[in-house]
Amino acid sequence: MLGSYTNAPAANKLRYSCQRDAIDYGSDACQNLSGAVLESFVVERLLQAVLPASLELSLAATEDIEHERQQLDAHWQQRLARSRYEVEQARRQYTTVDPEYRLVARELERRWDEALRADEQLRADYARFQRDCPTQLSPLEREQILALSQDLPALWRADTTTPEDRQTVARLLLEQVTVAVEGNTERIDVELRWAGGFVSRHTLSRPVQTYKQLSNYNELVTRIDVLRTERKTLSEIAEALNADGFHPPKRSPRFTKAIVSCFLRDRGIRTGPLPRRVTDKCHLRANERWLAELAAELAMPIATLHRWRRVGWLTSRKVAGAGGRWAIYADADEMHRLRRLRDSPRRWPQPYPTELITPKPTQEESTARNDSCASSRKMLS
Repeated sequence: MLGSYTNAPAANKLRYSCQRDAIDYGSDACQNLSGAVLESFVVERLLQAVLPASLELSLAATEDIEHERQQLDAHWQQRLARSRYEVEQARRQYTTVDPEYRLVARELERRWDEALRADEQLRADYARFQRDCPTQLSPLEREQILALSQDLPALWRADTTTPEDRQTVARLLLEQVTVAVEGNTERIDVELRWAGGFVSRHTLSRPVQTYKQLSNYNELVTRIDVLRTERKTLSEIAEALNADGFHPPKRSPRFTKAIVSCFLRDRGIRTGPLPRRVTDKCHLRANERWLAELAAELAMPIATLHRWRRVGWLTSRKVAGAGGRWAIYADADEMHRLRRLRDSPRRWPQPYPTELITPKPTQEESTARNDSCASSRKMLS
């Protein structure tokens, strides 16, 4: 699996995808997953593995900083020694020149003055360096290093920690990470092979798009139905689902009242007060169904049928005598078309086939169209 990145600010930047289909042309699509889920899990395990060595890390960091400052101090000493040598050399040249050579003496005196000024500036810079970065750490600095070593997550996420630093730590501790996604579900099996040969195996949950992708979808539906028969409120249902270990798809970690309500609504189950039922079939014409009944028969969300109605994929009419409910024309041919449209995969931006989104005219519309055509032919004749 290879990592891919995107520059879109609102998108998840890292994603792992299997490259088998790129190597073996025409093969079935292989697994892919968001990199954020896997990365956060591996980082958590890395920090847990390093946590027992936090004291040793702080001591090593203290020694490294002091050693680095000693090296810098040695470099400053070399610069100071070279500066003192240049001053002494300029002084000797000036004192040994014959006074009769006034131009030469004046030039040598100028060089001596420049060397003295440069040496003075260098000594001032060295004094500032000693004040800002002494060779020995202060007690406050040692306490800060110890606190950072005990708060490894903050140190890992710090802006001063570069991606190269994180990669170095990960490669020192881990030899290989093996990932296996269970079909199209949310379950991910992860195997961490640590340096030294130890192997740990774990199971993760990744965000998925739909409830039906959940490996325990049937158990979830059964549990919600049982809770509804017990007349539990939406909040009580959400609490019970969380206590049982269920979780919704996508990026919500827990069920809430709103999520349960949306789940039931998508299954065609109303969660609010039930409206007055219209049982008088005289409101419906031949081959017509109420929109809610059609949604239940097609096992589709009511909201989806409303969207299809708005864009003209359904033949519908609003029945004022039935409280403004929508009646949908759906004979056998229309039901076959709607099932095909429901099951047709959406490959954006490629549109649906025209025959799937063109509704069949009702008998009244066909009769009116034929009458109109007959009138037009009569007028032309």
